Amino acid sequence: MYYDFSQYPYAWNPATNPNSMPYPYSFYPDEAPRHEQSKQKAKTGHTHAHYGSTTCDDKHNHLHPGVTSTPIETDEGHVHIIYGNTTFDDGHIHYYEAYTSPPISLGNGYHTHYAEITTTENDGHTHVIKGYTAASKR
Repeated sequence: MYYDFSQYPYAWNPATNPNSMPYPYSFYPDEAPRHEQSKQKAKTGHTHAHYGSTTCDDKHNHLHPGVTSTPIETDEGHVHIIYGNTTFDDGHIHYYEAYTSPPISLGNGYHTHYAEITTTENDGHTHVIKGYTAASKR
């Protein structure tokens, strides 16, 4: 859910600055994405959407929309890498990266995964992301 979400909170006009990308897309260009899978050839398989809000820390929170990696097989079942940048709020973003839990069956061939992630520190604080991915079939 989006609370007090303005459609254009940080408007960027390419006519006034045509040679740069809007912030935060140019932020930390050498760091993100940091997960190893981005260095490999793209793998096939299903993915899961994830979205929601971080915990409220330092009197604000961030959203974390995104899509997981493709499946990574383990002895307990497949997992996914969940990673990305939070939305730009209170003058900064946070990066997050973790493995999901093994699949949790929802019936009718659908499943979900649980993840609990602490974001990187920025502006002197971190946030926590807890929740389930969107349902998907394998």
